[in-house]
Amino acid sequence: MDKIKAYANNILSNVSKIELIYWWILRGLMIYGIIESLIFGDEYLGSNQPLQMFANLCGMFGYEVFQMLPKNNRLRLLSHKFQNITVLGFFLGSFGGAYLNLYYTLPGYDKVLHALGTAEGVYIGYEYIAATQLKLKKTCPHQIANLTALGFGFILSSGWELFEFIFDQFFGGDAQHWSYENALAVAGGDPSKIFHLFPVEDPMRFALMDTMGDIVLNFIGAFIMYGIFCIIPYRHKGKYDVNAIIEKYHEEEKTKVS
Repeated sequence: MDKIKAYANNILSNVSKIELIYWWILRGLMIYGIIESLIFGDEYLGSNQPLQMFANLCGMFGYEVFQMLPKNNRLRLLSHKFQNITVLGFFLGSFGGAYLNLYYTLPGYDKVLHALGTAEGVYIGYEYIAATQLKLKKTCPHQIANLTALGFGFILSSGWELFEFIFDQFFGGDAQHWSYENALAVAGGDPSKIFHLFPVEDPMRFALMDTMGDIVLNFIGAFIMYGIFCIIPYRHKGKYDVNAIIEKYHEEEKTKVS
């Protein structure tokens, strides 16, 4: 019981009430969507939609899960601020895209999310690098941290494309929008209402155009966030400067030895 209290106090002492309310509003909507999908499920997607939403809901508890890890684990050293971004990403992708069907009904929704999602990946990578520095007690120029974060974002975006493929290939989903017939039905039979970054002249290339469009937007989102960190490397200057924290730690250790 003492460990549970210490765990809860650790989270509550670091996370503001506004942030907790924000997290739980989005989580509550996800839970509602899962329950509603199970009761009044779509005949085409069956149990796949609530299954996908549940997987994304689990991702919305990343910070709480990381706080269960050992104190010096780099994931536990991540600032809770990262979850303000990831919880929104999971919500927009799963509740907005899958449950509300905005991927098909709102032109460009999927493409905008891919750009934002990869920008989010670069942001998470930057936070992860800062946490790694704190764990290893090693300083690092922000230029190197920025480049590493850029690569991290591309790894996550590629991982998402793999997830979409596996989900569709083995679980009967439509994450890659491979079904031209389904898209046409949602568009009311009007091909002009089917949004794609690139024109789809051949329905057989429908899924390819979707994936390549995603990759282009991933590229754009990643470099926009990389540019922001080149201008504002907030974890490497000011009161959040991890290098200053690490240097102070080493100075204190030298003082203890002497």
